[in-house]
Amino acid sequence: MDRKIIISQSIMWAAAILVVSIVEDKEFALLMLVILAAVSLGSLKKVK
Repeated sequence: MDRKIIISQSIMWAAAILVVSIVEDKEFALLMLVILAAVSLGSLKKVK
């Protein structure tokens, strides 16, 4: 796997964890988690 993909995956998941822990509005946190996961998985599909 390309090193840039691994780094971007790590950043997206770290951002998702930070958003969930910082944001008090759980609806917004869940929305951001879903969006970041979708982008993350979408970028993995492009690599294959």
